[in-house]
Amino acid sequence: MAFPFYWMLATSLKSPQEAQQSQPVWIPERLRAANWKAAAQLGAQGGSALWGGYQAGRTVTLRIYTGEAGPPPQVRIPTVAGAFFDPRAEDSQIQIRFREGYWEIAITNNSNQSFRLLPLVVLISKSYPSYWPELPPDAVRSSGDDWRLEWVNVAPGALGYVLHNYREAWNAAPFGRYFFNSFFTAGTQVLVGLLLAAMAAFALARIAFPGKGVVWLLILATLMIPGEVLLIPSYVLLSKLGWINTYYALIVPWLASVFGIFLLRQFYLSLPNDLFDAARIDGASYWTQLWRIALPLAVPGLITYGIFTFLGAYNALLWPLIVTDKPEMYTIQRGLQVFIGEAGSDYGALMAASTLSILPIVLGYFFAQKQFIQGVARSGIK
Repeated sequence: MAFPFYWMLATSLKSPQEAQQSQPVWIPERLRAANWKAAAQLGAQGGSALWGGYQAGRTVTLRIYTGEAGPPPQVRIPTVAGAFFDPRAEDSQIQIRFREGYWEIAITNNSNQSFRLLPLVVLISKSYPSYWPELPPDAVRSSGDDWRLEWVNVAPGALGYVLHNYREAWNAAPFGRYFFNSFFTAGTQVLVGLLLAAMAAFALARIAFPGKGVVWLLILATLMIPGEVLLIPSYVLLSKLGWINTYYALIVPWLASVFGIFLLRQFYLSLPNDLFDAARIDGASYWTQLWRIALPLAVPGLITYGIFTFLGAYNALLWPLIVTDKPEMYTIQRGLQVFIGEAGSDYGALMAASTLSILPIVLGYFFAQKQFIQGVARSGIK
């Protein structure tokens, strides 16, 4: 289990050429101290030496060694907003000069606002016999009639260089909205699902009524129905209700959980009967017994069910993929598809976004692991 997690984390720190090469790269080059130092120097020119940036009125200078003054490099800043490019890049001015064996490219921010990222493309002739570029951080070297050097960010800074994929991923899509959708749908399913499961489980565990055994068998029988069988009927029903691309479609079909009813019923059955007998002698109603006795003693089971429900809702991909096609309604798992397209996948940014998406799950488990383990142990599930 640790190996895939490490590979995801390592890939989130790799440059594009490292992430796509066939030979495994176990330690990304961005973690090398020498590259940190170079990135910090560039960041200090344009903005913060730690986080980088391209501040208004500042100049960043890139040096490319050729040894002799030959054909000057062709330099351009993409002005069309691409997947991760800043559309305000046309506000920068470029000056090129040769000095002491280096072509110096000075990029000045003439705007009155700072940029987080600034793309740059440099084409330099292969006619230089001894040419080999001293690449700044985040440069990509490719072949062709000329050397083509690309920088997604010319002023990365030390941490901005190491965590570049994370900055790129966060700005590639409205991940703040995706996180809100995921937490809102998962939180609502947990709260409402806990209430419904707690009441249904109490009735099946502590209230005698005709046909209780048959009802319980019918509820358990629904566990044998594959969820995929219900996808089309559920979609048709929600479509007729006009709930496609709404929170209702993401939440309502999953509020009732047979697993939650089973888990809490087992908890209620494990509680001493004397507690409920004493409560009935004192005149407590079933509602009072549920809220005053059963629920306080079943907190580990409630937390366990809440964790399972939250995980299922937060990690859901198939259902949000079916009932949402508007970006403002995407959940975090649906939003990860931003980095997968016909032109290929940006694995570094994809793994960075994936790492961000699982952080709430990891942190939540560490905070609730005691109740989770206790709840599973006491519910009779082995």
